[in-house]
Amino acid sequence: MPAPELEWKAYEISAGAGTAAPRTLEAAGPPAATVRVEIPDLSAFPTPRDKARILLETAAEVEHALLVQYLYAAFSLTTVDKVTDPDEQSALGEWFGVLHRTAREEMGHLMTAQNLLLAIGLPPNLEREDFPPRKDLYPFTLHLEPLTQRSLAKYVVAEAPQDALGVEDIVALATQATGTRVHRVGVIYGMLGIVFSTPAEIAAGEPEHASWNAALFGLMDAAHQQAPAASWHLDDAAIDAASLAFQGTPDDWPGGGVRIHQIADRAAAREAIRDVAEQGEGLTGADADSHFGRFRAMYRGSPGVVPFPPPRGDWVPARAVPTDPQPGEITQPRTRRWAQLADLRYALLLSFIEHYLRTSVEDDRANLASWAINEMFTLGQLAPMLATLPLTGGVAALPFSLPASLHLPATDDERWELQRARTAAAMSHAQEMQADPADADDSTLAGLLETDTARLKLMHGDAAPVPTTSFARDVLPLFRPVDIAHMNDQVGMDLSDIDVVRSSAASISQRMKGLGGRRMPPPPDPPLSDAQIALFDRWVAEGFPP
Repeated sequence: MPAPELEWKAYEISAGAGTAAPRTLEAAGPPAATVRVEIPDLSAFPTPRDKARILLETAAEVEHALLVQYLYAAFSLTTVDKVTDPDEQSALGEWFGVLHRTAREEMGHLMTAQNLLLAIGLPPNLEREDFPPRKDLYPFTLHLEPLTQRSLAKYVVAEAPQDALGVEDIVALATQATGTRVHRVGVIYGMLGIVFSTPAEIAAGEPEHASWNAALFGLMDAAHQQAPAASWHLDDAAIDAASLAFQGTPDDWPGGGVRIHQIADRAAAREAIRDVAEQGEGLTGADADSHFGRFRAMYRGSPGVVPFPPPRGDWVPARAVPTDPQPGEITQPRTRRWAQLADLRYALLLSFIEHYLRTSVEDDRANLASWAINEMFTLGQLAPMLATLPLTGGVAALPFSLPASLHLPATDDERWELQRARTAAAMSHAQEMQADPADADDSTLAGLLETDTARLKLMHGDAAPVPTTSFARDVLPLFRPVDIAHMNDQVGMDLSDIDVVRSSAASISQRMKGLGGRRMPPPPDPPLSDAQIALFDRWVAEGFPP
């Protein structure tokens, strides 16, 4: 995704009588006739749609980046059973809950950002900050890191409203931690509020959202100083109501606190932008249950919960997980295999979400949403597993590496082909892991193989590619009559029955490779060739054609 360097410029705007005009955190102080507000210079984007695009693409990337950072920080915390002090146990439970709950809500914000993109005719965007050069719209450079006071300070400031007071020390630490000023995510949503509103709508405001109204009015003043009003405000024709068939729905992505807005018109867009801002990336206000309010309470402490870090200096709440883990650099073979498995599952999660947003076929959307949610739970299972595995200087963690090819192909047939290939690759990796005696009977691996085998049967489009393999032509001849008789006699498995072979495909593939049990065919007979095994695996990946 193009990432232009954007300069932040300061503008003097009227404070307004009795309004909460926006200002910088560093400029907190007594009211004045005018206040200085900084916004990114978007004059290089000449039309309202151009501005909407750069802001929405950035918003989506920031939501994705914050989501994985918060999850990584949550999973970095040691578990409650590892400490005996009641205050420490209470703090760990509270901190994990705040981070995990906030990450779930960021998922709703991410999906709402995708819906806004679709509504104005743009493709979904599941990128993150990993692609240089970085946009200056990002709050700070993404790092997957254990939870510390310095990382928590960055989260507090990134989520802070413009009128936040009493956080100057947190701002100073966040600036020290990043080496530069931390931008607030709320400015992105404030600018989006301008782009999706007319000047008259901003002037009229919303009766129940006085703080939001005042902030937008002030930002609009700065924006109009930067570029003509005609270059800022979308009209009603910008919204494509037909995109509703592709947008994410709350019913498909349930969960506590996950609010997903569908965008049928500009009014719905304005409501979605304000709701995201008020729940999390607050432009104004300091609701105790906003993301800012929660993180500030973590930092300062709250009734019954010690501040972070706790006063007792010898207790480090976070495990010794790496910063920005790279699976390919892990020297411990078993740890590397589990980290690579996590990345394969993360790639599936992202491809399922994007595919869901690119199709209007109801049954396919239901499957893709369900699979994506299951992959979220899978990553939640893998995180504590990785924390038990050694890494130089500490323990492992979820890498959250973006796949080399992030965006899906143009046609639905090609998308399903990629989904099958990625699923088959994940299955092959899990089967290889089972060759390690330590993981031969691992229930997580067995469950993933069973799940993936079932999914492959459903991975097709309305016009699925013609299979290149056949059970009768290609697979059945792999089994000699003596092999079929032996398996029938020994384990009651009829290899001449396609349904039996389909249900046991993962185990059969594993035994063909000499993994996790007696090789098929057994010694002293020679093993199947690599080409024969690949043929069987391709038949599995193509959905078991008869």
